[in-house]
Formats: sequence, C-alpha cells, structure tokens
Amino acid sequence: MKRRHGIDGRRFFGARIMSECGCAFCRDEIEFSLPPDLLDRLVAGRCVIFAGAGISTENRTHCKTTFYEQIQAEMNISDSSLDFPTLMTKYCDRVDGRINLIKKIRERIEYFRSFRGFYVPMTRFHRALRPLYMIEDVITTNWDDFFEEESGLRPFVYDQDLPFIESSARRIVKIHGSISNAGSIVATKDDYNQALRRLEKGALGAYLKTLLATKTIIYIGYSLRDSNYLSIIKSLSKIMGKFSRSAYFVSPNIDRDYLKSTGLNLIPIETDGSFFLEQLRIHINRKLCEQHQIIDDERFDFCEEFLLYVNEAHHHAADVFIETRKPIMTLVLSYQDGLQDALMRIKDTRSSGEYFQSERVRYLIHAYEKKVETYVAASNYWDACYCRGYQNGLMLLLATGEAGTPPLVDLCFADNINTVPKALRMARKRIPSAVLDEIERIIEGIGVGLVPEHLPYV
Repeated sequence: MKRRHGIDGRRFFGARIMSECGCAFCRDEIEFSLPPDLLDRLVAGRCVIFAGAGISTENRTHCKTTFYEQIQAEMNISDSSLDFPTLMTKYCDRVDGRINLIKKIRERIEYFRSFRGFYVPMTRFHRALRPLYMIEDVITTNWDDFFEEESGLRPFVYDQDLPFIESSARRIVKIHGSISNAGSIVATKDDYNQALRRLEKGALGAYLKTLLATKTIIYIGYSLRDSNYLSIIKSLSKIMGKFSRSAYFVSPNIDRDYLKSTGLNLIPIETDGSFFLEQLRIHINRKLCEQHQIIDDERFDFCEEFLLYVNEAHHHAADVFIETRKPIMTLVLSYQDGLQDALMRIKDTRSSGEYFQSERVRYLIHAYEKKVETYVAASNYWDACYCRGYQNGLMLLLATGEAGTPPLVDLCFADNINTVPKALRMARKRIPSAVLDEIERIIEGIGVGLVPEHLPYV
C-alpha cells in the first residue's frame, strides 16, 4: 500500500488519514511549543507575518529548482557565491535582459498555477492564513499574487496606495513589488537600493515602521544563510534602531548557534511554516471561549454543499410560480433569495477570513433578526422573508453537522409552513390581509413568464 497525498494536501495511507508521515511534504512538521506571550499577542491581533519565497514557489519540496538556479543555469554560471540581486543584475545587463527577466518570472508563476500538483502545496500556507482573521497585516518579498488569490489580502505596493490602507480589513505590503505590475518588481542591486530608500523615506515605509514598532513580527519562509534576507532584517533593525521589538523566526531547520552569531533579536520556532499556522488555529481556539472561536472549515464545506440543494429548490419554486402565479410564491422566492445570497457570499468570501470569526457571525445573525422584526412590524414581508433567509444562511455556519439545517421555506408570519407544497395549500384566510395586499401588488408588476427577484438590498 502506497503513501499518498490528497489533492487538498491531506495525508493518506490507503483510506486512513495518517497521523505521522516521513515524506518530503510532512517531515518538517515538527511539534513545537508556542510561547504564551506570542499566543496572547496573536489573539489580540498584535502580530504581523513577514513571508518569504520559501512558503511558496521557492520551496524545494514543491519544485525541482529555484528561480535563482533557473537563471544561473541559463547564464551558465557555476559560481553559487553570487547573491540573488547580483545574479539578477548580470542577467538584466544583457540585451533586453529586464524584459526577459520579468517574462521568466511571470511564466514560472503561471506554470505553477496551471498544475494543481504544484499550486495546491505551494498555497497551503496562504490557505492556512485565511481563518486567522486576527492577523490583519502581512509583509512579503514575494512577487506572486497567491496571498491576494488565496487569502483575500489587499495588496499595497506603492506609496500612493497608502491612503486606502485603512479601508482594507486585511492587507499585504509587497516590498519587492508584484507580478501584477511588472514595473514594480525588485530584483537587481539597483532595485534593492531604491526599495530600501523608499522604505526609509516613503509613506509605505512609514506604515511598515509603525507595524514594526507596535506589533510582533513572525518571519516565515526565509533561510538564515540567505544574505539577501539577512540584509533585509538588518536594514529593518537599522530603521527601527533601539525601538526594535523581539521577533520570531519560523523554519524547519534552524542552526541556533549561527542564529546567535547574526546578532539579530530573533526567537526561533523550529517547524514548517504552513504547519505552524495550522497549529496556531488550534492553540487560538483553545484559548478563546466558544463565542469567539474560529469556525471550522467543515462548516464552510457544508454551506457550499447545501447551496447546491437550495439552488435546485429555488429553480423548482420559480417554475411553480410561473405555472401557478400564486401570490404566496413571491415570499417563498424572496426567502430563498436571501438564503442563496448568504450562502453564496460565505462561499465567495471564504478566502478573506471574514466569516471565520464566530463572534462576527453571531453579531450579523442578531442584526438580521432585528431587520426581520422591523419589517414584520411594518407589514413588509417581502423584505422580512429575504432577511430571514439571509439570517438562516448565516446560522448554518454555527450549526453542528446537519443539525440546524434551515427550511427551504420560511414565511415569517406562519409556523410550520416550511415547504412549497405547504405554502401552496395555505388557505387564503390564513394569510393576513396586509400580506395579501403586498404580494398581490408585487404580482401585478411581474410580467408573464418572469420571476420576482429580491436583490441584496435591505
């Protein structure tokens, strides 16, 4: 029987999930102790991730060669003592070197993106970051857009971007540019010098200084033997001077004696970066009370599965409305519109981490309950049913298993009417006159063969 990894990165031995695995993907998942002070600052939202290429495209576990080695081979240079900026400078000194370099960077990223065997393990870190909603800021030297795609982070590359930083719930500062804007790429020695000057004097650098001064930095995806990385850390320490905070360095292979010799104020945590984030989630949930815990991924999966069921039911309800023109079906459709919109938004914004925060979900549920009460008091059942549907979609995130699965029909004014057949069988005298007046007005504005749709405005 062979060991293998599922497409989502989980470990399997036959049909059984492995608890321990010595393969290349898992051997660096070293158990570690999380310092209590670090956990406290994480829960309080006082930590920042500083991510390097080792978490994604330049991890040798994920790819055969690094970008450095790719360029080195193309130039037929055997001298591995050249640091990264020096090698890139030599490449860019050739005819159309800069253009070709950007092209190669883009092709490399797109190649990895095109194969799930590459992309899934390369973005494991980014997916592990999603639910950690308390981590609002990430700093990276990476060019790829994986954080934007998989973690829902808003990118900030230029000083001109800074005025919009407060309007973003979660942010990524890309100090070496982004593949989304070729002109921003930092690769050569001149690029590095210019980038450092921008950090020292520019607006984005000022924001970075604020993060360094007020939050705890966790460095992940770097090698202590990387001279470029060490120069970045020393430059940042120089910028902060005596106000530099202690920081954490996460890596599966740490030479502690060498770490001390660097003179950097880094506290080592020896483990894999993605595994580190996944374990953080467990530690955080143990510390938080149930009202504040991070919602399980399984609930999001269940919401996506239930959405398919709701979509099918909504198509059926629409067909019934077209065939019968029954006024009560307008409220059935409005309720299902709300249920659909909630579940679709949960699905579409999953990467942002917005709905992983159980406290926020509970707040929204209560807010929609108040909306339902307000609309019912005003005899506005069109909006009330929509809000009930949206509320029930949110409640599904907090349920357990299939318990708490919302009904496919909820009319707000009638108990036990939870299916389309029951709604159709309702006696007219059971429907309040205010409700009848409202839904009959709606029917009058709907052409033959058309279906009323409640847009997500309430």
